[in-house]
Amino acid sequence: WNGLRLVYATMAYGTRFSLYLSRFLSRAVALSLDVVAFCLDAAAYEACRMVDGHCVRGTPSILNKFTLPLVLLHQNFDVFWLDLDVFLFQSPTRAVAHHFRHQPTAELLVSGSFAVDCICSGVVLFRSTSKVKEWLKKLLIWMYSHPYEHDQKLFSAFLRFGERVAFDQELPVTAEETPTWRFLDPETQFVSARHVDAAGWTGDPDQIVAFHMLHGDSDQAFASRQFAQRNRLGVGYLPLLDLFFNQTELPELYKTPVLPHRLSPELKEALYRSW
Repeated sequence: WNGLRLVYATMAYGTRFSLYLSRFLSRAVALSLDVVAFCLDAAAYEACRMVDGHCVRGTPSILNKFTLPLVLLHQNFDVFWLDLDVFLFQSPTRAVAHHFRHQPTAELLVSGSFAVDCICSGVVLFRSTSKVKEWLKKLLIWMYSHPYEHDQKLFSAFLRFGERVAFDQELPVTAEETPTWRFLDPETQFVSARHVDAAGWTGDPDQIVAFHMLHGDSDQAFASRQFAQRNRLGVGYLPLLDLFFNQTELPELYKTPVLPHRLSPELKEALYRSW
């Protein structure tokens, strides 16, 4: 795979989310993926151990979203980060290898939005290069020193794309020190739910690699919730997350690589609400 030494990573915390972790990991195993789970409380650790996962015990902090990838990068792994509200339709490895065959200089692959050029830090591939390691370390230090900043806004600002957290001369990384990055395909492969008006997908659902449900319970933006209400998408986004990770009557969804929309009319309908 073009020199990739790839490991997948996620994190979980809290009783509302830890109960989904075991099925997230089981689905990954069904797709032949190795996932390291940063378990930020006892419930998450127990859920991880239930499926014999690669479990790392930690304590609650959004900093861990970047801490675990940085640790793995320093072990010379290339790290594919997945937020817990991402359902994998198929292994991303082939799609990632295709990106690097055609864009071999890219050091980061970042998910985006369907309708606008907007960075999403919920699905990111970090190459284990010296530039990425140093850049991510400085981002993590900045985030620790500025705890009021949103992690995704900070991620975008450090890539000098769209968002801003300081004047350019105040950032601890120069443009030359910023890793080369590219978008993952946000239209058909690495897609997101229309819980915000810039999200969605198009094309053949059999080509979807990952479906980011944008669970968004931490997002209190009035405009986002107004859009969700107007389109009957469900304020709080719980039904969609529960739909994909709590199918107790469909164990094959978590034990085989079957595509969800081919297995369940209910899941197909939920997916097409974002089309």
